[in-house]
Amino acid sequence: MILGSHKKHRHTGLLIFIVVLLLIIGGAAASYCAFAEQYADRFLEGTFINGLEVGGMTAEDVETSIKDRVEDYSLTLLFADGMRERLKAEQIGFRYQTDDKIKDILTAQNKYAWIRGKLGKTEMHQVGEAFVLDEEKLRSAVASLPELSSDGKIAPKDAYMTMGEDHRLMIVPEIDGNEIDVAAVADAAVEAVKRGDPVLDVSQLPVYSRAEVRADDPTLVLQVTDLNTYLDESITYTMYDGSEIVLNKDTMYAWLSVREDDPDFYYLNTNVLLEKCRAFVADIAAKYDYVKNSVVFHTSWSGDMEMACSDYGRVIDQEAETAQLYDDILSRMSHKRAPLYSLERDADGTFGGTYVEVDIDAQHAWYYEGGQLMWESDCVTGKGTDEDRRTPKGVFDIYTKERNRTLKGEINPATGNPSYESFVNFWMPFYEGVGLHDATWRGSFGGNIYWNSGSHGCVNLPYSRAEELYNLLEVGTTVIVH
Repeated sequence: MILGSHKKHRHTGLLIFIVVLLLIIGGAAASYCAFAEQYADRFLEGTFINGLEVGGMTAEDVETSIKDRVEDYSLTLLFADGMRERLKAEQIGFRYQTDDKIKDILTAQNKYAWIRGKLGKTEMHQVGEAFVLDEEKLRSAVASLPELSSDGKIAPKDAYMTMGEDHRLMIVPEIDGNEIDVAAVADAAVEAVKRGDPVLDVSQLPVYSRAEVRADDPTLVLQVTDLNTYLDESITYTMYDGSEIVLNKDTMYAWLSVREDDPDFYYLNTNVLLEKCRAFVADIAAKYDYVKNSVVFHTSWSGDMEMACSDYGRVIDQEAETAQLYDDILSRMSHKRAPLYSLERDADGTFGGTYVEVDIDAQHAWYYEGGQLMWESDCVTGKGTDEDRRTPKGVFDIYTKERNRTLKGEINPATGNPSYESFVNFWMPFYEGVGLHDATWRGSFGGNIYWNSGSHGCVNLPYSRAEELYNLLEVGTTVIVH
């Protein structure tokens, strides 16, 4: 009996414990649920929207907070000159506009998960901060900024070449100016506002005016370098009278051309250069060309005498010299030389110091080279008593040299044979079949032999003297007969 009573009491205690425990749990659950009801229209603790902690806030509270943040927005523009301008939301037509995304997050949350936030857990959300932007108002506000006004702005200017006082080209550096592309700044401002950027560094944007051609532009540098190489040339003419004519940058700078559409761009127009060379050579020729018809000749035996001559003097070959000067300039190298002559015979009485002199009265011949007597010999000239056989007087040139030549006279109509035939070893003609040669058929030379027994016009020489002269002379050597 005692044992049964003990069991009964033990079961009753357990039941009471269970009932009490259930009452405690039920009360706690009721309390938990009751507490959860406060989050029916509010966000749970630990909830963040767009970085804003919104626990305990209603959707309207969050909307108001974001709206205030949006409409407190301003855009600060930084300029290269250190100035800054601030555009407020109302200046640019920027205002908040709800899109109900925040309400959707609230509706979707589990209010019974409120304990999560109490335990320190967080839940992050990101929504678009819907806004309305009046782009035209923003653009107008940007355009009205004093930094973007056109007043006092300097336009960019490309680097360019100019002719210096020293007649060499130099590069004038570019000027970038301070003009700003207003439309481009406005475009950048629109994008910055849409992104929510608080600052727009205009100085880092490609909106400032800049010269397109810089001082270090390879094309510009190459052009100036090449033209200065041309200008640094010096063509020096050594003239026959010992004077010099120098053609350099002081003249050639004016031979450069400039573009019609760009007066700051110099270049070398080869057609213009050729004409400038032609005119320059013509000026030299007009000053220095001369031709003499007679000169005072210092004879070897008969004293000074006036000699009639033609084609003696100095005449520049203008076409050849123009072409040579043109090539010299284009070579970009300095030159010193005599001009090219079409006629280059010294007519100062020395005939350049190299010539053969034949004195008919003296019946003697001399050969001078560079003013030095190199050879002389007695001779026999044309028959003095026969005008048709006299040796012609004047100034001539050796026009050929031949060995072993048979000289023939005019054909005799009666016989059909030449009036004479003479074999010579050394033939040096200077005028229409008249020349210097050996005459082995003669036993003596000089004296008055020529008067009655002279040649048919040629200058007869002893064999050895003719051979020596033949080896000394060159074709073109002057022969003076008086």
